[in-house]
Amino acid sequence: MGTLYVVQGFHEVDGDFVADKPILHGMEQLARTRGEMLAGQRDGVLVYAQAADADRGEYSEAVILARYGRVPHPERQSLCQAG
Repeated sequence: MGTLYVVQGFHEVDGDFVADKPILHGMEQLARTRGEMLAGQRDGVLVYAQAADADRGEYSEAVILARYGRVPHPERQSLCQAG
């Protein structure tokens, strides 16, 4: 199982959060840097890590690394499958 580092942008439409396509990185620092850059362009951004075995479709619980702006509550936003 490897670790995915995911940058998830969000924009707000009529009071609802709409998720952009997730951006996957193999390195934590790259994901954090990308999240900081994207934060100025989106209503909210989450950067999180998740252990994943894509071949088996197995994903661990997401660990939030950074949060920028307004983002949906993590329990209401499905972060269980980044790909």
